[in-house]
Amino acid sequence: MKNIPLSERIIFALDTASLDQAKAWVRLLGPRINYFKVGLQLFLAHGFTIVDWVLDQGHKLMLDLKFLDIPQTVGLAMAEAARHGAHLATVHAHTTGTLRAAVSGAGNTGVLGVTVLTSVGPEEVRELRCDASVEELVSTRAGYALAAGCAGVVASGLEAQALRREYGQDFLIVTPGIRSAGHDLGDQRRVLTPGRALAYGADHLVVGRPISQAQDPVAEAEAMLAEVAQTVADLGPEA
Repeated sequence: MKNIPLSERIIFALDTASLDQAKAWVRLLGPRINYFKVGLQLFLAHGFTIVDWVLDQGHKLMLDLKFLDIPQTVGLAMAEAARHGAHLATVHAHTTGTLRAAVSGAGNTGVLGVTVLTSVGPEEVRELRCDASVEELVSTRAGYALAAGCAGVVASGLEAQALRREYGQDFLIVTPGIRSAGHDLGDQRRVLTPGRALAYGADHLVVGRPISQAQDPVAEAEAMLAEVAQTVADLGPEA
């Protein structure tokens, strides 16, 4: 497995519109989790203020705005993410031109191509009038992202194994839709436990509600990290 510090395996999603709440989550979880995600809700509420603050605390940051626009616009937007120091930033992996533009504007920011959202199942894919299965669509879009020079992809752990077989180890797989055994799935469709996602080939796990809505968020984070640590130890560096 990639040599990633345990504190960076889980990327905690700061899914709130409150700046104070976001900062409180960072302060509470920061001693254990060193990677945080700013998505559409928080970014639209506070812009780069929260991005800069998280980075100023010494943490890593994933800017998850899932850019999808004409190539020039996406390239310029990605340049702004890079200018503020985001470590990872997302763009929908729908077209190679947009993906290449994102990479060209990214500087030191790693671009992640979003393959198929983990809330999407076969029914939604059929709504796109797409004859491919979810798995085939994920594979195709991952291929676009990697050919364009992206650092990695966002994909369900359910597809991670196939992506590793097809494209190898030299890219990141960031996996949302993580739930501990027995937890409510919410609006997610394609989910896995932390250990299973890592065993299938994921590098980072995006986790929000399972921790933020837990009775004891710190205890839940520690339990997930313990599962991650055990899985990494069991798999070993050659997995």
